[in-house]
Amino acid sequence: MSQSVTVWAQPSLLERARAAIGRGDLLSAYDLARQDGGSGSSAELSYIAVLAMARMGEAEQAMRLYQQSGLATAGDVDSQSLGARLLKDQALQNGATYSGLKQAAEAYAEAYRRSQDPFPAINAATLNLLAGDEERACVFAEAALSAPSVASPADYYGAATKAEALAILGREAEAMEAIELALGLPGANVGARSTTLRQFELLARHCAGGHQLRPLISRLTPPAVATFTGHIFRADPATEAPLAAAIDAQLEALNIGFGYGALAAGADIVIAERLLARGATLNLVFPFREDDFIASSVLPAGNQWLKRYYAVREQAAGISFATLANYVHDPAQFGYGATVAMGMARLRASHLCTRAVQLAIWDGKAKGGPAGTGHDVEAWRSTGGTTFVVSADGLDRSIAYSGGEVAPPDRCLKAFMFADFPGFTRITEDRLPHFWSRVMATAGEVLARYSDTLDFANSWGDAVFAVFDSAEAAADAGLALQAALLGIAPEGLGRDRPTQMRVSLHFGPVYFGSDPITNRETFYGTEISRAARVEALTPPGSVYASEPLAAVLANTSSDRFSATYVGKIDLPKGFGQYPLYALRRRPGTTLLHAAEAVAE
Repeated sequence: MSQSVTVWAQPSLLERARAAIGRGDLLSAYDLARQDGGSGSSAELSYIAVLAMARMGEAEQAMRLYQQSGLATAGDVDSQSLGARLLKDQALQNGATYSGLKQAAEAYAEAYRRSQDPFPAINAATLNLLAGDEERACVFAEAALSAPSVASPADYYGAATKAEALAILGREAEAMEAIELALGLPGANVGARSTTLRQFELLARHCAGGHQLRPLISRLTPPAVATFTGHIFRADPATEAPLAAAIDAQLEALNIGFGYGALAAGADIVIAERLLARGATLNLVFPFREDDFIASSVLPAGNQWLKRYYAVREQAAGISFATLANYVHDPAQFGYGATVAMGMARLRASHLCTRAVQLAIWDGKAKGGPAGTGHDVEAWRSTGGTTFVVSADGLDRSIAYSGGEVAPPDRCLKAFMFADFPGFTRITEDRLPHFWSRVMATAGEVLARYSDTLDFANSWGDAVFAVFDSAEAAADAGLALQAALLGIAPEGLGRDRPTQMRVSLHFGPVYFGSDPITNRETFYGTEISRAARVEALTPPGSVYASEPLAAVLANTSSDRFSATYVGKIDLPKGFGQYPLYALRRRPGTTLLHAAEAVAE
């Protein structure tokens, strides 16, 4: 007797990219779209890649990608409107000048005239209102309202457009009714909601009577993002039942929709289980290799946790590693992993236009040391975060760790910079002194400004390697180096374009000690080797950062630096794939050592 077998079709690349951008996972959406869309062979994947980049706040890079992928010459309304959206983003990032806002408004108006689509019409209305042209704003708002898909909306965007038009026309109560309708219609995902939210935030900040939109903005705000931590304990259904109930209550009260953390036995696994039970998106961030993590943080609390560990892991939406190195019995490795998870939570919250919080199952004791629940709570609070605590009373924490801890050699957390000069091998012998006295001398002058945070520096040929005591110092120095090099004339170097280096930055745990060859204090380890591999993939003139460094900056300096995701890049020499970010200084911020730069 024959049996029929049902074969489930795997989602296509396009479907997966659509789903990722729908749930607000901009990093995954960009990665998926760039697998094929980067070459322009798929217009919709190209569109998703550009849209993801734009939603991450990088208008300049998104505009370059928009033009390279051929979308700028496409005649469809979505492509035209995307170009207008990028002009809008650039205008807002450049201070919301009248000319910039009107240029973007006119691009949307032209897209509307060609298509009669309400989407460009409503954007033309909002931008004219921001520019102070209320009369023209009302004209386009009325045009959007008259479209059948807006007057009687059948999906989220139709109803959201109706709400925006009504708000521009001063009909706030009706706008709230339209938003309530929108939230119950197809397409009301967190990605769409965060986009609408940004529009209403603009209206509230720049328009008279904007305070009346605050209830509507509150209603649109996506679920919050939580980074989680807690004690390891032995499994016990009797004590876990009230603990799970307390976690559920906190998740509900805080409206948590996304979670970031590791998956140790006890608190981590129980919180992850409760996140999944409420339909939240779970992202796991391991501090080091997974097999070492299981051995050190799951099995010591009892084998019964292992099944639960794998059950949760299979349902995680994302899995990443602070480092792919093994566990060297350095407790700071756990603290490092927790710091990266905290930063990733903040990055996700920023993309969604929502807030990030910490959830901790904690006994309230602030023990010293580089890791542990108390360390994680202090680290989060010290960077302005709010922690919500679930009591650890009654949990069996009598864990027998086998084998004992081996004291690690001297180790520390540092930030690294690698830089080199593309085309160096093509510089002729007679021009090398000019390169040395101009390019390398400039690099040396820049690094000298950071002597108070610079722990080590070296050069060979055209390459520069530097170790800093903080991610902030490395980021500032890397951007300062690129800015200084742009001022060097290319004459004498056999070039006809501005002088630029490739600069890569990373943050992670390393060993330190005396170099047996030079007898100088030096730093070494897997993370330095990984940082060196990134530099070769960095475009000239750019500063690329690893995910750990971007995460640390999100914790401590999000007001000074922006880190834009550029994708998972295959590192040379078998170092695997690595998520990378393009680093920039936020508008209005200055160098840490601006006074010294001016003086020189």
